Amino acid sequence: MMRTLFRSRPAEVTAMAAVAASQAGFAVMHLTQYEAVDAVAVPVSAYALTWPGIVLFPASVLSLALACAILAGRGIGLAREGLARFLLGATAVMLVAAAVFRTGTPETGLTPGAQIHRYSAGAAFVLLTVVAGLCAARMKEAKAPDWVRRGTWGATWLAALMFVTTALNTFLPDLAGGGDWRGIPQRVLLVALSALVWILVANSSRATIRVPAAAPEVVPALAGARS
Repeated sequence: MMRTLFRSRPAEVTAMAAVAASQAGFAVMHLTQYEAVDAVAVPVSAYALTWPGIVLFPASVLSLALACAILAGRGIGLAREGLARFLLGATAVMLVAAAVFRTGTPETGLTPGAQIHRYSAGAAFVLLTVVAGLCAARMKEAKAPDWVRRGTWGATWLAALMFVTTALNTFLPDLAGGGDWRGIPQRVLLVALSALVWILVANSSRATIRVPAAAPEVVPALAGARS
């Protein structure tokens, strides 16, 4: 019953709308909070500290979590996707934690809640990047459309590169002055992974529900009964 619900057309539309709503929320935050948040030097989570990001940031993160949860339930359209679906479910959980727990401020520092936010957000990025690699490696076998295969591979390589850059800029901020521009790769990573989720939702429509056909012996039996 739940699998049928997840594979329904309304579930697909909801997942796509959730990705779009997530990106729209982040776009609005960038446009309205450009004076309070330096998009080049400051992580995306800093938008949650001022208005309207106080509301839009968790809403945008939860929207992406919803899309990942629906994908975990409906499947991606691959023959062997159990691990990918599990990782998508785990990603949704990590994103919920990142939305519930806020990042720290210069005054408060890394509070326990801020640390939960940091590592749950990082875990979500890692899990989605792994999902991207798993799916990209199997798209050809699944005979996915060219744009799906290329998009998945592109998102995989871009996400992996941006994640490594973001990690270096966070934990080794003096390396190449990465601490001064650490906001850029994080935002590119977010866009790449959001695009990945959208592509996977679009490809998931290929995972149709198979309805068992009527047994072949039923027809002759009915014909004999009528005669």
